[in-house]
Amino acid sequence: MAKRLSAEQCPGVYRRNIGDIRVATVNDGKYPTAFDHIIGVDAARCRQAHEAAHAPTPPWLTIDTFLVDTGDRLMLVDSGFAGAGPTTGRLVSNLALLGVKPADIDAILMTHLHADHVGGLTDENGQRAFANAELVVHEDEIAFWEDEGTLSRLVELQKPDFGRAQKALNAYRGRTRAVRTNEEVASGVSATPTPGHTPGHSAWRISSGDETLLIWGDMVHLPSIQFAIPEASVIYDVDPDAAAQSRRHVLDMAAADQILVAGIHLSFPGYGWVRKTPSGGFAYVAETWTPVLE
Repeated sequence: MAKRLSAEQCPGVYRRNIGDIRVATVNDGKYPTAFDHIIGVDAARCRQAHEAAHAPTPPWLTIDTFLVDTGDRLMLVDSGFAGAGPTTGRLVSNLALLGVKPADIDAILMTHLHADHVGGLTDENGQRAFANAELVVHEDEIAFWEDEGTLSRLVELQKPDFGRAQKALNAYRGRTRAVRTNEEVASGVSATPTPGHTPGHSAWRISSGDETLLIWGDMVHLPSIQFAIPEASVIYDVDPDAAAQSRRHVLDMAAADQILVAGIHLSFPGYGWVRKTPSGGFAYVAETWTPVLE
């Protein structure tokens, strides 16, 4: 009988250095989404942009996390979407390929507290999955999800995130660090505000020597659409207009300053550059994959 190729891909980890800081993309899987989750712009225009990029239809969300090793601290940016189905929840097994166990993580830097970012924080019993880690979250994000009045202000599709955010915060009660805008949480690692998707939505700036990496959360959900059409928001945005404003601001900054970016929902391994286009939008240029660290 002829041998057949396995349907499983190679492990989802990818190493990169930012100066003296070591970074690794750790993939958690992918999750199905839909074109009607895009709001604020013409749906046909979005579909056209998506198809022109030869992206899969119906669309899927890449779910990545990023491991940051400063030498003093081992930190994880977000925790994936464990429990959402068979195509997610690969964080822990992929961390193991790097020789890292959950107990080795010193801190988890949250971009925000939506389900596809907090899913790996707790186990099936609601206990901390990263026993020795502190949870690092922008103070505005904590205030938003701990406010009981928030639930009534969310649209129906957003309401499940309320309980999931509170579950995560409760599990790390006493081990949660509230950070302010631009506050440095470790040498070369600081929070950059990107509000709109949620009030405390943040990107994490990694700087060492003359190199900088900006790791964002939900600035971009669908790269095939939201770079070309930055005014396209999503139904999960708490404030769609503010989210679009933050997206354009960050993309403008990344393009003007030629900052290397990485995103939770950018196609694995998730590093690239932003450039402006004549149409008034942006283009994403994925960094060339390399098999050897320099």
